[in-house]
Amino acid sequence: MRKSLVAISITAAMLAGCGSDSIAPEKVNTPPVSADVTFNTTQSIMLSGQLDGKDAEDKVLFSIVNASDIKLGTLTLVDAASGKFTYLTDATEGKEVVQFKVTDGKADSTSTLTIDIKGGDPLYVHQWHLNNSGQSSFAINRGKAGEDMNVAGAIAAKVFGEGVTVAVVDDGLEIAHPDLKNNVVSGGSYNLITGTIDPTPFSGEASHGTAVGGIIASEGWNDIGGRGVAPKAKLIGFNFLDSDPTGKVTSVQTFENFVKSHGGNSLSDYARVFNQSYGYSVPYPHGFDKDELEIYADVATTSSDGKGAIFVKSAGNGYKYFRSAGTFWLPGDYFSARTAGIPANNGLPFHNSNMSTDNANVYNLVVSAVNAKGELSSYSSVGANIFVTAPGGEYGEDNPAIVTTDREGCVNGNAKTEDRPGTPFHGGLHPLNLDCNYTSTMNGTSSAAPNTSGAVAMIMSANPALTWRDVRHVLATTATKVDAEIKAKTVKLGTAEDALEYTAIAGWETNAAGLNFHNLYGFGRVDVSAAVKAAQEYKTVLGEYVVTDWVKSADLTTAIPDQDLKGASDKLAIEEDLIVEAVQIELTANHLRLPDLAVELISPAGTKSVIMTPYNGMVYQGVMDATDPNDLVTGYDETPMLSNAFYGESTKGEWTLKVIDVNSGDYSFYKYDVAGAITIPNEANGELKGWSIRFHGHKAS
Repeated sequence: MRKSLVAISITAAMLAGCGSDSIAPEKVNTPPVSADVTFNTTQSIMLSGQLDGKDAEDKVLFSIVNASDIKLGTLTLVDAASGKFTYLTDATEGKEVVQFKVTDGKADSTSTLTIDIKGGDPLYVHQWHLNNSGQSSFAINRGKAGEDMNVAGAIAAKVFGEGVTVAVVDDGLEIAHPDLKNNVVSGGSYNLITGTIDPTPFSGEASHGTAVGGIIASEGWNDIGGRGVAPKAKLIGFNFLDSDPTGKVTSVQTFENFVKSHGGNSLSDYARVFNQSYGYSVPYPHGFDKDELEIYADVATTSSDGKGAIFVKSAGNGYKYFRSAGTFWLPGDYFSARTAGIPANNGLPFHNSNMSTDNANVYNLVVSAVNAKGELSSYSSVGANIFVTAPGGEYGEDNPAIVTTDREGCVNGNAKTEDRPGTPFHGGLHPLNLDCNYTSTMNGTSSAAPNTSGAVAMIMSANPALTWRDVRHVLATTATKVDAEIKAKTVKLGTAEDALEYTAIAGWETNAAGLNFHNLYGFGRVDVSAAVKAAQEYKTVLGEYVVTDWVKSADLTTAIPDQDLKGASDKLAIEEDLIVEAVQIELTANHLRLPDLAVELISPAGTKSVIMTPYNGMVYQGVMDATDPNDLVTGYDETPMLSNAFYGESTKGEWTLKVIDVNSGDYSFYKYDVAGAITIPNEANGELKGWSIRFHGHKAS
């Protein structure tokens, strides 16, 4: 019985191996198929596409046959399984032709991807502040690749500043400029001299505001010129810095005109960003203009249905020297240091931005300038009141400045016809600037401010619900730590080899809230793409805005010892627990040589901010008439100063003010309309008389 079962099994096995009707046919592979595809794209706009290919039986994989065929942009195969790809280019026109392959692992199919590029801005590739590839921007030297505001990602994601109006408060705005006119609000500008709607300056030389407007919102993708940071934002212009050639209007900069141009009435109250690429420097302490401050506070906090507005303010261009009262003021070693090729003034700023009290106004977002190498621009004023930094460049001849709009024609502006122009871009011969409508030499914190204004417009466009404080928060928390390895700037107390040193400007420091801060750069360089992304994803609730009353010290008579790190100090205990958004002080201290003094503020968490650096340009005491009470400067007299270094920290606890005298030696300066150096005698001891502190912020949760 067992034998028969085995036989049956063997027979069955033989039958199974001999091709009976129940055997499945061998599987036949069908090769994958693909098809040519064509896409259209535009400069700087991210193209998202899909290659065409499939297989009847199996999954396929896509690949580019020869990546070196991609000449004009960057093609990224996002998903090899589906053929999804992205493409981005800086070219204004051209055609990419590249082969792609589809394979199922057994067979291949090859087809062609064609990308037609049309539309863009021919000068964009020279605008290093938007996308730094190491270009020279028509200067002799090149910048450093990557040192820019990182605008490309936001533009590629199709955020353009739409829906946001920026007021250019300047020497005017050429609203008919071909690269601006389509972004200018029709009938929205105002000439403060003539009362008309055209703020184009009277003088053909006056091109500052037109250059500023171009940095903010030159029209994009119109096949001319360059592009603004926010290429679809709207512009309105006010000629607040203009002058009347007839002499009938003796001063345009009246309080009435300030109100008209800074959001105080219907002429400008619909703007959400106000660009102020202007300022002043004076060599003596002074207080706020309280009338202007009231307008700033009201417009910043209550306009636009309570969302408020952002006032962007240039820090000043006085690091090496500054102009005031019709002349130049310079540190005493300016010329000798220049001859020796070393930094003058102990390497410290002659104009600390806090010397100008409009820059100590919380409602002004104060901006310093960086160059195309990612370092502080040589001229930029700095201080504890800097909020962020942005590209300002250098002067455009040796090192890159900013490429932007200029007054139309070769008889106006900076790019006009010259026998030997300072840059090959000027003069009407360059093929990209035959009509002299653009300049490559715009610079200063006057350029850093509109770069920031454009960034603010992009942030607001990405999330129109953001308040003025939300925008500041986005900027503070997304800025790039530029010039990360910068060393501290110190000064010696005396000439001895082993003399003690005072750290006047620290390196990058992290405050108790985890934010990086530097007196040269604030929270860092504006990062437009990071800020736009943060705005789109914004969930932070800052709470109700609180401005505390001034908390005053007792009347003091504390000696400030001469050239002594111990200094004079005082503490104020704060009971209220707020999260800091800004801190202001008012200082009263007698000293007849103010450049000797450094002023520090230390938070309960131990964060130290040097609010006023020593060796500054508070030098008026060297030329004052000490017998005239109206001309006598005895020191600081309730002088306001601002620090942003404590952003995010708690107000609760002891705040310490410290005033330190760092110099008992000689001190001199130059006033350009006076022959020779002016010496200020040393006063052995000063006196701290009192101080006050005020906080801007919100309640701790």
